[in-house]
Parts: sequence; structure tokens; C-alpha cells
Amino acid sequence: MKMMILSKTSHLPLFALFTLMMISAKCAAQNRYTGYEYDLNYDDYYEFKYTREYKEEGNIYTTIYKIFHPTKKQHIYTITAVHYKSEKRIKVNVDKAGGGIFAHINDEEITYDNPSLKPFGFRGSVGVLGGSRVPNQLKVKFISGKYENINVANVNSTSSGSNNFYFFVLDDVK
Repeated sequence: MKMMILSKTSHLPLFALFTLMMISAKCAAQNRYTGYEYDLNYDDYYEFKYTREYKEEGNIYTTIYKIFHPTKKQHIYTITAVHYKSEKRIKVNVDKAGGGIFAHINDEEITYDNPSLKPFGFRGSVGVLGGSRVPNQLKVKFISGKYENINVANVNSTSSGSNNFYFFVLDDVK
């Protein structure tokens, strides 16, 4: 009987350690959000998961989105939105995650005169011709009154030379 009590109490520190490790791993994991890819040929939206991370270096504020394959769960695209605050300019790049010479898909750029918490961007010719279901070619929004970090609502993700148009729909900004 004494041996059984000793063996139970010796597992208690291991259990506590394992529990703490699981809690810290959960806290360190990035949130996964739901986004959509709009396909113009099929006029439909396809769901995926993504993460979002903010970085700051001097007067340059970067938001990095990692888009994951809907069924394989692997990182397949990266969207990098860079806000050059002193220039009042925002550049958004869409790239394939694997890198390489053919990784770049598209980039969009916009400038502003006066920062605002309202979403801004531009419709683009595909949106004008395609109607209200087609997302904006670029739509971004500052996340706070500091006007530093930004969220991307829509971005054109069409490779040059493609005969179809795709758009990523990320942060829901109204």
C-alpha cells in the first residue's frame, strides 16, 4: 500500500509540468482566423485559415498574413502589408510560401493624405466590371488611432498572365 502512494505522488510533479507546458504552448500559438478566396470564374468564395502578425521597425509597420491550405493545413501563401508612415504609403505583396523565382504573385500600392480609421483602397477594373460580389482590388484599414499597423480586408491575388481573377478576403472591416 505504501508503494502505491509513493508512485502516485511521484507522478504529480510530472503531471503539473506537462499541464504547464500545454498551457504555455497554447498561449504561444497564434490565433487562426477565417478568410476566403474569391474565384471570379466560379463566382464563389472558398474558406481557409490564416494567421496575422504585426512587426515594427522604426517608422515602418508590417503586417504578415500566412494563409494555410484548406485541407492540408500547410502554409501556402504569404501576404505582407507594409505601411511606410512617413511617406503615407502602403504596399501589399502576395507571394507563394515556398519562395523561389516564381513565388511572387502580385503587389498593390496605395497612398493617403489624411489617415482615418475608415477602410480605404480602390475598387479596380475587375470589381467595376464584375459587380458587387467581386471584392475590392485593395482595401485596408488602420487598427488604431495611432495610424501605424494596418489590416488588409481585400487584395487581388491574381498571377500576371492568368485568365482568371482571384482575391483574398481577410480581416472583416466595415
